[in-house]
Amino acid sequence: MQSDSANIPFIRAYLPLLLACMLIATILISGCTSQSAPAGTTSAPVLPGSVSVGEIVKLPKAYEGKVVVVKGKIASECGSGCWFMLDDGTGIIYVDLVPNNFAIPQLQGSTVSVKGVIHVAKGDPTLYATNITTGSRSYP
Repeated sequence: MQSDSANIPFIRAYLPLLLACMLIATILISGCTSQSAPAGTTSAPVLPGSVSVGEIVKLPKAYEGKVVVVKGKIASECGSGCWFMLDDGTGIIYVDLVPNNFAIPQLQGSTVSVKGVIHVAKGDPTLYATNITTGSRSYP
């Protein structure tokens, strides 16, 4: 029977690997977090038709708390599909899916239509998506 002291070299040998794996897991998990959506986002007024990202970026306070539809290409996205940057040719906006508890598969370069609520923090607009449509697929 081995004593506990015989296991110490084994533990010391693998401790840096274990710590590195824990650090990487923490970074990956924290990269896909977001602030929770403010209360009352489901009762926000809906704007008819789609809106350009450039207009939202130009006048973020005018769109704050409003439901909008924006169409464009996914310029970049989170590896786990919890957020992406949408480019419609007039501007780029951060689209967050976490507040509404869904994610999408990797769709970088795809043209999508996004419905959601605009939130403004420190003057920067964010689109909290409630629905994403690409081709014949719709999420969630």
